[in-house]
Amino acid sequence: MTQSRQYPRYLTLKMGQITGEELVRDCAVLNVSRGGACVLVSDIESLPDTFSLSFDGDTRDCSIAWRERHRVGVAFTDGELDDNVLPDPQALRSAERGDDVLRVAELFLRGVHAYTEQQLELFDTVMHHLLDNTTDQAMAQLSVRIAPAQRAPVKVIHRLAEDDDIAVSGPVLERSPILAEDFLVRIARSKSQAHLLALAGRIMVPEKVTDVLVDRGDTAVTHRVAANDGAQISRGGFQRLAGRARQDEELAKHIVHRREVPADMFAALVRLVAEPVRQQLLRDPDPDVRRRMAQTMLQPAEPSEEAPTRGPARTRPTDKERDESLAQLRAKLSSAAKAGSLDETSEALARVTRVPVEAIRNLVRLGFEDGALVLCKAAGLGWPDAKIVFTVLMTRNARVDYKAAFERYLTFSGEATDRAVRYLKARKSPSTTEFRRML
Repeated sequence: MTQSRQYPRYLTLKMGQITGEELVRDCAVLNVSRGGACVLVSDIESLPDTFSLSFDGDTRDCSIAWRERHRVGVAFTDGELDDNVLPDPQALRSAERGDDVLRVAELFLRGVHAYTEQQLELFDTVMHHLLDNTTDQAMAQLSVRIAPAQRAPVKVIHRLAEDDDIAVSGPVLERSPILAEDFLVRIARSKSQAHLLALAGRIMVPEKVTDVLVDRGDTAVTHRVAANDGAQISRGGFQRLAGRARQDEELAKHIVHRREVPADMFAALVRLVAEPVRQQLLRDPDPDVRRRMAQTMLQPAEPSEEAPTRGPARTRPTDKERDESLAQLRAKLSSAAKAGSLDETSEALARVTRVPVEAIRNLVRLGFEDGALVLCKAAGLGWPDAKIVFTVLMTRNARVDYKAAFERYLTFSGEATDRAVRYLKARKSPSTTEFRRML
């Protein structure tokens, strides 16, 4: 391959289209010069020597000057570009940089929500092959940039996630929403403690993954799993964590703060920890922890010898009892909101949604309307009650557009609401930007 550069190149990073006789193919224009362009396309071997290239609303006749993997250099055969068509001169220096994959990724992220599946496949194929000649530093930068993308290049994401360098794999393992459960389990079973630590910080960690993290993870990993409200822990996982907590008071504190920990394990852990730790938990800021602690301390350590043994003890409430309890909590929430009490409304909403009250207070301080609406939706409130609660939570906002709020409230799906609530459980100091990605 010989690249003859008669003219300086300018970085463009634009989507384009190649057309010809019975030929229509999406492409990406990496850079242009007065006399030609560098074009990224998934299959260069099947391209004819001449075709038309459309970009920026214009179409130019081209002939291929060189081919290299997924890049082709083309010369404009219908005349040079005018000066007013060329990009800003500042782009000239950028076009000479060597990390093509980062420039392609930048183009990808600019229009990711508008690309067709074929265009996504093009980017995936091109970036995956560009990774072969990419520095570790550039790969780490790429991982940070594309990890949060809801529509991401699948092959690239998985290749980054499997990298032994945690600087490359870590951002994707912790933040990419497209990694499947089975893939995460395989990573958890085979990679380093640093990889496991990244997995333990995901917004959602499935049970199968946490089981492996608890089995293989070191102290830092198990602490992060136990402290992550978005990690789903099986009963077996809780049992293994409880075993470790005998010699780890910090881990014990993380476990008792989880609302779903089985009552018998909660009681056993409370009795295992030292008395100063128990006293700290009795004064814990979380009202749910204080309530469970008080109940546990009142219970006898061992069953009474005179206690009847007929039949199994009922440890879980029936559906009817659960519905009645939820109705009572909603009634308390409604009463607190109608009274205009922000503190009581926040605490009642925390009880109904099982979201940490501190996370709710942080949303209130931010004046984040969508966060308040999602919590009302998660509480199962109709709009009349939701509007009252929403008004109390957004007291600090100077103006509230109730019409717009109502329209957004109707559009929140059950799946998006559940996803957002799991995020709030995992992040007591939520980021409004990350929260909006959940919706």
